Amino acid sequence: MYIQSNTRYLTPQLSTNQLAPKMVTGTRLALPEHDTVDLRSHKARELPADVIEHHSVQFFFNTEINERLDKIFADKPPEARKAFDHILEQNFFNSPSTYTDEERAALVEVGLTQGKYLADQYMADENAAEFLDTLHLLAGVAKTRKVDPATGSVSYVELPQKPHGAPSDYVNPSKLMERYDPEAYKKMHAATNQTEKVSMLIQFVKKLQHRPDWISQYRNEQATLLSDLKNTKITNRFENVNTKDDTEFVRRMNTLAENASFSTFTPLLQTNLASFMKILTKKTS
Repeated sequence: MYIQSNTRYLTPQLSTNQLAPKMVTGTRLALPEHDTVDLRSHKARELPADVIEHHSVQFFFNTEINERLDKIFADKPPEARKAFDHILEQNFFNSPSTYTDEERAALVEVGLTQGKYLADQYMADENAAEFLDTLHLLAGVAKTRKVDPATGSVSYVELPQKPHGAPSDYVNPSKLMERYDPEAYKKMHAATNQTEKVSMLIQFVKKLQHRPDWISQYRNEQATLLSDLKNTKITNRFENVNTKDDTEFVRRMNTLAENASFSTFTPLLQTNLASFMKILTKKTS
């Protein structure tokens, strides 16, 4: 991001009628005395623990998934949605690069069990099943995490995208262009004129009329991708925790974290759980 300032700076100039300044010797001018305060003798004012609160971002995956989640949480207390966003940000798509693969796997497992807790505490059977299916799909996306060794940038598999109200067999022509005509796709993105971009895309759409195999192959690949994500095998060391009783849920989760092989990571798992529960016990006014 570049910030351009419109401030203009004027060069100060001395009037030609003014005498040049001279250095003279003399007694030091008396400067006013300043009061001093010794901060070491005062205790710093502490902010109440609830004053600073972190709000997790809401991730966008695709229109279908986000509309589904909005519908599921529409009649739920706000803290339930906040707790779910916490799972996504802190357990599934956490950013610290210092976590090991085992630690990331443990966070995903904890997130799945926290999601089960949300389902049992806030959702009816039909809603809960749809929510848990979506949760598992997103956990599958989290498992596709890749890091570019050259830049350190993190990426995940991209879910199929379609506009709101589009038919189930919709295919994004821009994605097809990127896949089957990469040179034209690069030229389209390099073009600075919007009319030129649209013209290039229209030309590709005309080409698609003679290549139905491209559309068929792409749809099959997208369907396979979704199926693989939905059926991602995730071994969860916390899956048998009682998620219907608050006290037992917290006690058992902490016990399993203490006894796990990643004992050095136990404090973070326990802090993660405490943050999750704090969101749910703090009602939104």
